[in-house]
Amino acid sequence: MAKPSMVMVALLLACSPGHQGPSDPGETTTLSWVRPSSAESQLLLDGTEIGRLRRDGERWTLSAGPVSATLERSDASLDAEAPYPRRLVVEGRLGDGGKVIREAFTLLAPPAPLSIEGLGLEVSTDTPALNREEHAELRAWLGAQGLPADTAAFQALHRADSGRELRVWYEISGRRISGTLSRGDGGPWLARFDSLYRSEGGRLKIHHKRPGENGRFTYHRQSLELADSIESAAGGLPPLESHQCGCYGYAIAADFMMLGDSLYHVEADWLDDRVGAGFFIGLERREGFSWIGLGDRRRMRDLARRVKAYRLKDARGELFAEIALDLPLAPPSPGLGPVSYRVDIWRSDGVRASLARIDHRDAGIEVHFFGERRRWLESLERLDSLLAAMPTQIMRGDGIRDSHLAEIEQLIDWARLIREPTEDRLADVVSDIDAMTAPRKVQALLGSDAERFFAEANARPPAPMKSTAPEA
Repeated sequence: MAKPSMVMVALLLACSPGHQGPSDPGETTTLSWVRPSSAESQLLLDGTEIGRLRRDGERWTLSAGPVSATLERSDASLDAEAPYPRRLVVEGRLGDGGKVIREAFTLLAPPAPLSIEGLGLEVSTDTPALNREEHAELRAWLGAQGLPADTAAFQALHRADSGRELRVWYEISGRRISGTLSRGDGGPWLARFDSLYRSEGGRLKIHHKRPGENGRFTYHRQSLELADSIESAAGGLPPLESHQCGCYGYAIAADFMMLGDSLYHVEADWLDDRVGAGFFIGLERREGFSWIGLGDRRRMRDLARRVKAYRLKDARGELFAEIALDLPLAPPSPGLGPVSYRVDIWRSDGVRASLARIDHRDAGIEVHFFGERRRWLESLERLDSLLAAMPTQIMRGDGIRDSHLAEIEQLIDWARLIREPTEDRLADVVSDIDAMTAPRKVQALLGSDAERFFAEANARPPAPMKSTAPEA
């Protein structure tokens, strides 16, 4: 991490340790994705190859004994005069003439790192020039991506989609709308998903609205709160909804996760989170030490977005699962760098059990499942369900928030397809949010102790408001 340009309070503390979970059980089964190059990689189980992936541009080919599959992605602009919105298509096929699953969705704008996603735009209700500098920085970032250095087209898209001005880039950044998953023969949809808006009193819900928010040191910018929705045609289940708070001007975690009358929370526990309205005071980890400092809000806001744990809590606010991160003290810039994850689960009686440890490195991924080897497939399925229960982090991962989880989810999906080459598992490979199976997996995950997750009607968030943009 670069040395910060900030006034430091003269107090130096010893380095804080990383996450300290329970000690690792002695027996593990290791699933690996070894990636020596971008063109070819291996999938291993305890060091023995179970499959090989080859990449040619946007086409991936899996060879795993009798099982073979291909995955291909393409996209095109929906407007001949503008690069966005874009329609993205992902198509997977089993064997040469086997089942085909196709996912398609519209991307309203390119995803951005958090330092860009939180930038404000100049809007008509602000005092003159309030966000002029940040708006100019946003335009410059778009230009650096090879796009026109102009936000006008995105502002028009957002107005058509929401009916109001685009105030913060996060409101449109990387948003997927009008998504469907279907068989390749053009039949009815198997699942559909959308990036919607949270509602309040029949209107768009604005985060932390209060008098005086248009001051120069605004902390919450009246940004819209979002609500991603996944609906599957199988099983007659209600949609799985991820209600995001919009704090700090970008989506950070899921305030509420809803599946019918079941409610749970996905909370992010930040590594360094002492950001205030205009200033930062608190700990900053740098090299081998921790400093107490006072500094620029915006810079510290971005540094503070490093998650040390994702905590899944039931409707009563009690833990039932945790994905804890062991982070490097000085992360590379840009990107997340090497991260180790610890996955634990809790029973309703409070007993904690260790499920897996995951090491994500540039050269590959290793998932170490704890417990007897004969039961590793149960652990694989449990981890798959936990990742499906976190659509906010998977859907909106962008290389800064937690794109590693999306890659880990890909490894799990390829391994499950090799073990059982069915339509459901092919659909999971095609869809990085498991659109077809996520509601069913979450129901099974929560259904083992349904009382913990039941929410009375007055405790449930209002239904999301659908996008007004037409489907492509």
